[in-house]
Amino acid sequence: MSERDTRGELLDLAEKLVRTRGYNGFSYRDLAGQIGIKTASVHYHFPTKGDLGEAMVENERELFARNLARLDAEEKDPQRRLERFIQLFQASTIGCDNRMCLGAMLAVEQETLPEPVRRAVLRLFEHNEAWLAKVLEEGREQQTFRFKGPADGAARFVFSALEGALLMARAFRDVGRFEAATRWIIESLSD
Repeated sequence: MSERDTRGELLDLAEKLVRTRGYNGFSYRDLAGQIGIKTASVHYHFPTKGDLGEAMVENERELFARNLARLDAEEKDPQRRLERFIQLFQASTIGCDNRMCLGAMLAVEQETLPEPVRRAVLRLFEHNEAWLAKVLEEGREQQTFRFKGPADGAARFVFSALEGALLMARAFRDVGRFEAATRWIIESLSD
């Protein structure tokens, strides 16, 4: 019989709750009750909610880093990598029970987040934007993408547009809004 991964269960449940309710929308009591442990056990694994939040965001960043490394290894065409990034982004959010991006949900509550969680969210965003900038610059060098200015500025625009499209798609419960926005992003870069 295998040992229960309580820490992993707590991270998974906390992530689900943040993506649906927000960081301030749950307590350790909620986690303990849903998993069937005592609140003290939650504190054993994560002494503070800030520790839990930081670990949760770092898990997300590491997962995306692994997925992006795999994507880079499998796909050399920059446009196809961008398309697959968008598919990955969609699958982990609205394609998964109409959830929001973990970073976006936390960014909304940034004024109430502990500083380590705020920094972790920024690292998550910066990592995604840096990867996008690299892909966009490669696409420009191969004459697949056309845009003015530095690639990091274009990457910030693309990432912001994806987050905004996700928010609108979720609000209207219409994945078509997200898909239309992503088609526009790719077409506008390819013109």
